[in-house]
Amino acid sequence: MSTEWVRPSWAGLVLGSCVLLQPLTAAAATTDWFSDDFETGALIAPEGRWDNARSVSPNTLVNGAEGAHRGQYGLTLIDRNNSSASEYQGGTDFESTPLTSEFFLRSWMRLRDVGNLGKVVAIQANPMRVELRLLPPSPVWELSVSKGTEQTYASVHGTQVEQERWYLVEFSARGLGTTHGEARLWVDGVEQGEADERAALSGIDWRNTTMYVLKWLQVGEPWTDQGYFTGSIDFDDLRVSAAPMASRLRLQRPADASTSSGCIAVDVSLRNSATGALAPAPYETDVSLSTTAGEGQFHTEKACGSPVERVRLPTGSSERRVYFRPEGSRGVMTLAASHPDFLPATLQVEGDGTSGGDVDGGAAGPWTMGLGCTSAPGALVPLPVLLWPWFRRRRQGRPGAATRQE
Repeated sequence: MSTEWVRPSWAGLVLGSCVLLQPLTAAAATTDWFSDDFETGALIAPEGRWDNARSVSPNTLVNGAEGAHRGQYGLTLIDRNNSSASEYQGGTDFESTPLTSEFFLRSWMRLRDVGNLGKVVAIQANPMRVELRLLPPSPVWELSVSKGTEQTYASVHGTQVEQERWYLVEFSARGLGTTHGEARLWVDGVEQGEADERAALSGIDWRNTTMYVLKWLQVGEPWTDQGYFTGSIDFDDLRVSAAPMASRLRLQRPADASTSSGCIAVDVSLRNSATGALAPAPYETDVSLSTTAGEGQFHTEKACGSPVERVRLPTGSSERRVYFRPEGSRGVMTLAASHPDFLPATLQVEGDGTSGGDVDGGAAGPWTMGLGCTSAPGALVPLPVLLWPWFRRRRQGRPGAATRQE
């Protein structure tokens, strides 16, 4: 059996940059403060996770199928009030031992059936009042935080919110009890806000250790301006933790991987939005594997004997190696990983058509990484993208220089 490998080149440096720019330490176990996938079909404890749930008539709060992003059920707030009778329109409450240093929140959210637009607080972290809002006229996302002894507000604004579309919305507050607090907002893995807005949410005065903690959480529509808003807000897979949580999948070639038996080693991992570091799976996570361009099969063993369509990350794990056997001799293939609770990932690999398969007819090679580490939203790809055009010119000028055979 022959083995082909790629000699160190600018291609290797590009791949190395993807690896070196990533955190090198394994992810610590996430400390969950609260989580609800709404699959119990109930809101109030003991069957549900919330301490209280209420709404102002004729509004309703439903744990049902219409609000599901993953699984059978999700939470839906339906606001039909359109009245200034009450600023509170409905929501659920949860209270627990305070988080006093930092916290991270993530939830899938969707806006539906909007009749009237108005300023809405959809998630409120109390008593410190870190608020995720929907602002007219577009609407857009806003993260607003109170600060200082006067409890003035500072905000960062995000992208436009399209109706009927699910978003993974995340925000964090760090440095509680200090004068260097920081708040951040991500939508679909991409940090939100202009540079000056983000700067305004750094160096925050959160010295009051009684006020600036997370003790209770409200989700739904705990506040609105004059009751103008009407419509539905869906929530699913909502989690709060004292550490960054998994938000996205990533596919990448291992730095030390070689191509053998026509198979390509690929690492499947869960990452957080805050740093891009490995993040533990909150439950047993079955990741679907596929190709969106080209053909081939995934395997869990290096010999590539039994194809699979998914791979499982056990609870608390962050990464697993799989192997892909292309069914073709040249061109670019796009590998894909997906799961309903996390942002998907893709990875491009390219073969130049030279001989590299085994005696059983494996795919020709060498197969190397293509454009960037991954195409997941917000992924760390700028350096490989910048180097790629230069590398392509060098490669075209040096045919045959990239491989040798043993």
